[in-house]
Amino acid sequence: MTIKYWNSLSRGSRERALKYCYPIHGAIVEMLLGEKPTTKEIKNGWWTTVFRKVRIPDDNRVYKTVIDNRTYLP
Repeated sequence: MTIKYWNSLSRGSRERALKYCYPIHGAIVEMLLGEKPTTKEIKNGWWTTVFRKVRIPDDNRVYKTVIDNRTYLP
């Protein structure tokens, strides 16, 4: 996934993806939801997990977010 694509997602889509990555850590979700990731943060830090799990869908039609190539979030 790219930073540009992540930033293009609606707040709701980003929130659902973050909640999937950090299901019991509401504080982390809120923290990341208010930030824009940088390349440095993606390599080290909380964003590493998000960018490793979240994918751009292949068809770009129905789903905006794909998690671990098996979970699709609208």
